[in-house]
Amino acid sequence: MISIAECLGSEVLSSRFSSKYNSRFTAGTYEYFFKNEVWKADVKTQFLSPGITYTVNLVFTFRHPVIDGRCSYIGLNYRLKEETENSISHLAYVRDDGWWMCELYQLTTDHTTVDLQILFHSSSFFSPLMEIEGIEFRPLEKVEHKDENQPISDVDSDTNWEEKMPTDYEGLIKRSENSLQWTTKEEAYSIIRKGLFFSDDKKKRRIWFSLDKNGKKCHMLSAVLWWSYQATSGKKMFCPESRFFHIYPSVFLFEEVIHWDSDSFLITTKLQSRLVSTGTTYAIYLVYKLPNDQSGFEAPMEVKGVKRKSGDIIWYSHLTCPQTPVIRPMAGQNTHNPLNKPKFKGLPQQRNDGWMEVQIWEWGTATTTYKDLMLRLWLRLCDRTKFGGVIIEGIEFRPI
Repeated sequence: MISIAECLGSEVLSSRFSSKYNSRFTAGTYEYFFKNEVWKADVKTQFLSPGITYTVNLVFTFRHPVIDGRCSYIGLNYRLKEETENSISHLAYVRDDGWWMCELYQLTTDHTTVDLQILFHSSSFFSPLMEIEGIEFRPLEKVEHKDENQPISDVDSDTNWEEKMPTDYEGLIKRSENSLQWTTKEEAYSIIRKGLFFSDDKKKRRIWFSLDKNGKKCHMLSAVLWWSYQATSGKKMFCPESRFFHIYPSVFLFEEVIHWDSDSFLITTKLQSRLVSTGTTYAIYLVYKLPNDQSGFEAPMEVKGVKRKSGDIIWYSHLTCPQTPVIRPMAGQNTHNPLNKPKFKGLPQQRNDGWMEVQIWEWGTATTTYKDLMLRLWLRLCDRTKFGGVIIEGIEFRPI
């Protein structure tokens, strides 16, 4: 890491530096207001290993506490001096040492020395007060993604299935909209493990229910179950690719998905206690498809929930995988690489069923029987643009 004081020119006012944020450097931190300001960091280092890919990161802290303690939207605009177009670092992430960090570039060098001139420009509407400590070169970590949607084989290889069978399995199978037949308890377990459809008692819409490999209850709610008819935009549409697509001949009703074209939307649904396992933390995923033109979805999505005791809780997720610019890419190398955040949970994944998913929330169940609870999540893009044609299939609850 290089102290920010070593990167700035002599014209910078000494009053902009502070020693009260426990910086590792004698000069302390540099106060950055974001608004109506352009400043240049001349970054020089002689301590890199040749042939290693590094991330170039801005390390800082906030002058005021942020709502979410894991990550925060900053919308930082910057570019190299020789470039003509700005890049944007949308989110900052807290590190294990308590400092915050945002990834600016990725760089692979054949030399031990690097000399960069980075211009930082005024941000968008969001203007946090930052105390910048320095610029860090960190070797790129390898990210391994686990596929949580592996298909279930016809013969379940789990020899401990009896321990994982839910006690209310008979009632669950009876709720199925199809007449399912089973002669042994093991066959019943196989049926639930693969998944089955329920019909919602009141709205006559569908719920997909299954068990994970540990016997924990999972379920997915069709978007039409929680879509708000009071929304200013968004409409229902037929989608044969959806698992919820179904024709009800007696009433000429098709199961639908939601085609969204608004700057925000609200998810309001009841968490049914019989569809989840007690004493379990669940990840909640938005299942969706993007239009062919995905250029308007670079900004992350802010998900806001309300808890009575602790107030608003903020979660950030990406609908598209964020990209980091590559400094001086070699022949055949991409000009942008995926953002390297192994511990960040809000990155999208491709599902085996052709849809995309991204985690938008976490929710823990009680260790004993409890009543149904209401879930209210407000979603919007951080740059205040519209969702512009996102197709939403539903939300899925899976144990962590």
